[in-house]
Amino acid sequence: MAWVLAALMAGVVYVQPPTTWMRRGVVHVAPDGFDGWPGADRRSAVRTIQRGLDLARAGESVLVWPGVYRESLRLRHGGRAGRPLILRAAVPGQAVISGTADPSVSRRWSWQSVGPRRYRTRTPWRIDGLRVDGVMAYRARRASDLDALCRRPGAMPAFQMRGDHQLDICLPQGRPPQQRRLEVNRPMPARRRSGGHQVALLWVEAPHVEIRDLVFDFPVMAAIQLWNTHHLRISGNAFHGADVAIDGSAGLRQPHQLLIDHNASDCRPLYQWRQRGWLSWAEVYPYSNCSLTWIQGLDITLRHNLISEAGDGIKLSPLGGRNRIDANVIAFTTDDGIEFDGAASHLEVSHNLVVGTWASLGISPVSTGPLRIHHNLFLQQRQNSLVGNGVWLKLMGGPIQGVTLDHNLFLGLRLAWSVPDSPVSDFSLKNNLLLLVDPAEAGFDARPQVTWQDNREVGLAWAAWPLPEQGPPALLALLESAGGDGPSPSPSLPLELPLPILRPGPAWYRLEQGASGRQLKALLDAGWIRSR
Repeated sequence: MAWVLAALMAGVVYVQPPTTWMRRGVVHVAPDGFDGWPGADRRSAVRTIQRGLDLARAGESVLVWPGVYRESLRLRHGGRAGRPLILRAAVPGQAVISGTADPSVSRRWSWQSVGPRRYRTRTPWRIDGLRVDGVMAYRARRASDLDALCRRPGAMPAFQMRGDHQLDICLPQGRPPQQRRLEVNRPMPARRRSGGHQVALLWVEAPHVEIRDLVFDFPVMAAIQLWNTHHLRISGNAFHGADVAIDGSAGLRQPHQLLIDHNASDCRPLYQWRQRGWLSWAEVYPYSNCSLTWIQGLDITLRHNLISEAGDGIKLSPLGGRNRIDANVIAFTTDDGIEFDGAASHLEVSHNLVVGTWASLGISPVSTGPLRIHHNLFLQQRQNSLVGNGVWLKLMGGPIQGVTLDHNLFLGLRLAWSVPDSPVSDFSLKNNLLLLVDPAEAGFDARPQVTWQDNREVGLAWAAWPLPEQGPPALLALLESAGGDGPSPSPSLPLELPLPILRPGPAWYRLEQGASGRQLKALLDAGWIRSR
C-alpha cells in the first residue's frame, strides 16, 4: 500500500497543473533535473526539454542549461502577440539537442574485418548517419560502391547499410572501429523522401515562438520542421550536419511571418569530399541538401546568417507577402548558393556575400516573381575549367519570369548556364560588373531573351583569378590592371566594398574552434564585410 500511495503521489506531482506564480516566467531544464519537479529554478529543473515545453505558457521562457539532450521535440502550444513562448539556452551555445545515440551504444558493437580498411557489425536499428572522430562519413548506396570508394586516393570515412541491421564502414586510416570514436543516429522513422521531411529534432506546431542560442547537432534529416506556425523567430542557433536545418516546405498551412537571423549552419566535410578529389560532384550532389532553409510560405526574412559546406546554402521560394534574403554569408556549397524553386513572390535579395559555389544563383524556376537581386558580391573559386562550375546564373526547371539583377559584382568562370525548355520573360540585368574567364557564355540559351542595360564585362585570365581569401585588394588590383574608361584607372564598382553588413552568425560562435570555421574565418577576415 505504501508503494501504491508513493506512485500515486509521484503521478500527482508529474501531472500537476502549471504553477506560473512559482516559476516567475521561466521553466528550467537541466540534465540532472527530474520531470516531476516544477522547473521553478535551477535546483528544481525538469529533466527533458519536452517537459519544459509542455509546462510553459505564453510569455514564458524554457531555459535549457548546458548539456546534451537526445530528444525529438513537439512544440504544440506557443504564445500570443507580444507574449511569445521562448525556447533558449541558459548559456548560449552550450545546450545541445542531438540526433545521435548515446556513445555507449556503438562501443558495445562487435566488429569483424571484411577487407582492407573495411569492417562490419550488426546494429539494432538502421543507421542513416555516422560520424568518425567528429567527421561526417559518406553514405554509399551499394556495397560495391563502398569497396571502390575505400580504395580511391584521398578516401575519407564512408559507410553502407546492408539491409536494416548490418553496417559496413570504411576507415581509410586503417585503425579498427574500437579505436575510433563513432557516433550514429538515434532510432528514427524511415526516411520518406529526400529533403528530410517528416523527421526532425523539433516540430514547431504553434504560433508566436522564439528559438534562441541552441545547438542542433547531427539531426541527419531536419533540425526544425515548421508545421502550421507563424510569427516565429529562429535566432542565434548553430546547426551541424542537418539535411535541412529549417524545413517549411511541407505543412498543413504554409508558415508566415518568419524571421531567421544570426544562425550558423554547416555540413562539414561535404564540400571537402569533392575539393580533395575523392568524390565527384555527381556523387556528392544526391547525398544531402544540407541547406539552412527549404521554405515556401509568406513574409519571410533571412538575415545575418552564416552558411558553409552546404549542398544549397538557402532554398527559399515564398508564395506572397514581403520577403528578404539580406546580409548573409554563404560559402563553399556543392550546388547553389541561393536557390529559388517556385513562385519566389515579392522577394528581395541584397548585400549577401556568396563564395565558392557550383552556381551562385539557382533560378530554377521562378514562376511568379517579382524577384530582385541587387548589391550582392558573388566570388567563385578557381577550379578545374572542365567541370562546368563557376557560373553566376543557373536557369532551368521551367518558365522563369519577373527577375531583375542589378548592381551586383560577379567573379567567376562564365555568366550563366541554361536549358532550352526554360523560357525566360521579364528578365533584366542592369548595372552589374562581371569578371569572366569565359565571355563566350557557352550554354546560355536564354541570352537573347534578357534585357541587358549598362552592364560591364571584364575579361579575366585564368592565371589572374584572385583567391577570395586575398580580399578586396586583389580584386581591385585586377580591375586596375584591366583598365577603364577615361581618366579612371578601373571600372567603377556597382556596390560598396567592403559590404556594409553585420558580422553574420551567432554572437557566441567561435569560428576558430573547427576546421570548417577556420576556413570561414580566413574568408571573413579578408575584408569583404565591414563589421568585425
